[in-house]
Amino acid sequence: LEKGMIQVELNLNLALRVGKKRDRLDIGESISLPRLVERLGLNDGDVGMLLINKNWAPPDSIIKDGDLVQLYPFLEGG
Repeated sequence: LEKGMIQVELNLNLALRVGKKRDRLDIGESISLPRLVERLGLNDGDVGMLLINKNWAPPDSIIKDGDLVQLYPFLEGG
């Protein structure tokens, strides 16, 4: 990836809401999850799980240049 870029993968209904499953975004040096969610056109409550570089990450994580970010919606069921 070029400097300042991240790769974003959206799963399940998040991909349907955004209209694509993968994207590359120029974030500069870093971005918070709420700002990333906003840039993708999603709502705060849409993302249930975050992986950064294929590892689980808490929602207050800072996403950095070069990261692979995978976003999953909350799962429903019972």
